[in-house]
Amino acid sequence: MLSRVLRLVPLLGLLCGPAVAAPPLPIPDDLIISMQRGNCEGGCPVYRIVIFANGDVIWQGRARVARLGVVLSTIERDQIRALLEGLESADYLHLENIYGFRGNGCTSQKPDMPMVITSLAMGGLAKILSHHDGCVGEVSEKLTAIEDSIDKAVNAERWITGKSSGKKQ
Repeated sequence: MLSRVLRLVPLLGLLCGPAVAAPPLPIPDDLIISMQRGNCEGGCPVYRIVIFANGDVIWQGRARVARLGVVLSTIERDQIRALLEGLESADYLHLENIYGFRGNGCTSQKPDMPMVITSLAMGGLAKILSHHDGCVGEVSEKLTAIEDSIDKAVNAERWITGKSSGKKQ
């Protein structure tokens, strides 16, 4: 009986041993994530954000934002990983190219909303996607979450409204 128990001890060690954390998602050196928000009839902010693998960020305020022109900033690699995870969970590279006007994936549309163009380039692959922000549907919700996460990662609110959320500039 004891010999049977002793044979199970190594198995118990495997099952009850400390959990090993998965390695962090690698960030390809050639990674570029970008987003551009367009105009709308109601006067939406118009700007572009470009994020590079090393954490460098370029903001270009074009219209109806507190900070017009170009600003250089940085974000942490963990923020880049979070953006990549969001893009991966939405299966971004396999989505249609257009959602909204002249595209698929909308059950209905809200008027007077801007077009948002996002892009992802990494590992020799590239995807550009146009999303009408008034598009209502499951994929549109995922795209809106991605777009909002890009704004949040770079703290775009400070440049859009001039109010900082406390993050470094």
